[in-house]
Amino acid sequence: MRIQWIALSIFLFMLAAPAAHAWRCANSLVNTGDSASQVRKKCGPPDYIYAATGTERRGRFVAVDEYWYYNSGPQQLMRELQFHHGKLQAELTLGYGFNPESRRCAPQDIRIGMSAYELASFCGQPKRKHDRYVRISGKGSGGKLMRHSQEWRYDFGSQYLLHEVVITDGRVQEQQALGRSRHHAKH
Repeated sequence: MRIQWIALSIFLFMLAAPAAHAWRCANSLVNTGDSASQVRKKCGPPDYIYAATGTERRGRFVAVDEYWYYNSGPQQLMRELQFHHGKLQAELTLGYGFNPESRRCAPQDIRIGMSAYELASFCGQPKRKHDRYVRISGKGSGGKLMRHSQEWRYDFGSQYLLHEVVITDGRVQEQQALGRSRHHAKH
């Protein structure tokens, strides 16, 4: 009889516990499969959105895959929410958040794999952004699927060389130091 009570207790606990694929933001649970508008309604606007892939419609890039970033400060974990066609596919934990205004950025602070949101928060907006679109196999709704990447150029001051950072899929993929003249020196 005791084993039955234990089994019933475990069963009831599992029913009451949130699903493993759920994330609590504010006072609501966000689950995979939720629409972008549902997530925005439950959690508020994200701190940063990066459009990773999309299609071209009437000369405009229309996002198919987006990464949303939520930063609740240094006492809580940051979240990356991945959307495909406006539906939540995955939620990743990125480590503890931060207060963007308290950071100072230098070239050595940029790491391969850091999110575009972290880079923009730590180092501010780049001096120049250049969008690149590369066709990839497959079709999105309404057109050929394209991968979006960006080249961000930073000027950290006269004591440093100019730096160019390549971002793909919402993450820093490459960093190179450029000369102060038109000649580029790879690092």
